[in-house]
Amino acid sequence: MKYIKLILILLFLSSCSTNKSVVGLYGKCGKSYFACTQIELKSDNTFEYFIFYDVGGGNVLKGTWKRISNDTIVINTYNQPEFPKTTYVGKINPDLNGEIKVRIIDKNGSLGYASVEINDKKQGKATDENGVAKFKADSIKNVHYNFLGQNETIEIDNPKYNEIEIRIKDLDINAIPEYITDYKIAYKRNRIIMDSSYIYKKTSLRNKQWK
Repeated sequence: MKYIKLILILLFLSSCSTNKSVVGLYGKCGKSYFACTQIELKSDNTFEYFIFYDVGGGNVLKGTWKRISNDTIVINTYNQPEFPKTTYVGKINPDLNGEIKVRIIDKNGSLGYASVEINDKKQGKATDENGVAKFKADSIKNVHYNFLGQNETIEIDNPKYNEIEIRIKDLDINAIPEYITDYKIAYKRNRIIMDSSYIYKKTSLRNKQWK
């Protein structure tokens, strides 16, 4: 029993030491910058993520981080979307003979002037002010929408549905995101990699660009 306790203590201390090595500020911005991105991983497993663009201004996103492996960190902002996933409701309407009616909505209601395509993009239309687009078809396989650059393909599980309402996930189309959900960051040798194009080196906290 004593050996088990000792092992658990050593594992805990090892974990604390590993996390401590990750803690710090990443990304150094030049003088008179037009764009700047920095992220600070704090010892209490919270983070602050500073993003600034000359056009659009800046913001500091706040949330929590955790290390899920030696080389991977996951971050989540405190602010999260109300509808993180796109969902749909389908039904069979006998009054729609040879037609398929698709309505696109978001958390605020009808989504007018969205681009909608069905059945592997073989037919395409724009929704009207009520978020509705109608298609001449006898069956449905999938629906694809595009609105301000956000787009998805939704697979429909019943080909006989001819009236479908799709509630899209919350739009996050700004240059500076409103929220981050389960975003994985690679960590290697005092560097973090947000994606293949953005690698940030650990730097002194004196280089922090926000209060």
